[in-house]
Amino acid sequence: MDPLSGVSSVMEVLRRQMSENLERLRRTDGATAGRRALPRISGKPVAPTLRQTLVTRIRGLDAQDPQYQRRATAVFVETILGAEFGDAIQNDPEFRLVAREVAEAMSANTKVADDLAVLFAELAS
Repeated sequence: MDPLSGVSSVMEVLRRQMSENLERLRRTDGATAGRRALPRISGKPVAPTLRQTLVTRIRGLDAQDPQYQRRATAVFVETILGAEFGDAIQNDPEFRLVAREVAEAMSANTKVADDLAVLFAELAS
């Protein structure tokens, strides 16, 4: 079984949450002159290099760590968003805030958290 085949529902939640958060940031930052606009999310497929990056990053985490699920979710969000917007965005402080909020929202949704746990187990094996 392809570990990323079941990720479509997780990706949809991630995209929806990101869209909402980015739109909120655009509204609050709209009054700040001279600031760059945040990029819009596009519907890109999961690339093989993204799969490799996810496997490498998830396998680099300690599965025995009590915070493993939280850390793996953060890694997942950062990796997916880096693929969507380019790696340079990861240095943006607003990106860190949005990524953290998305990871927390995904962790708070039991179904999404369960799907992610399955995905992380498959990626780590």
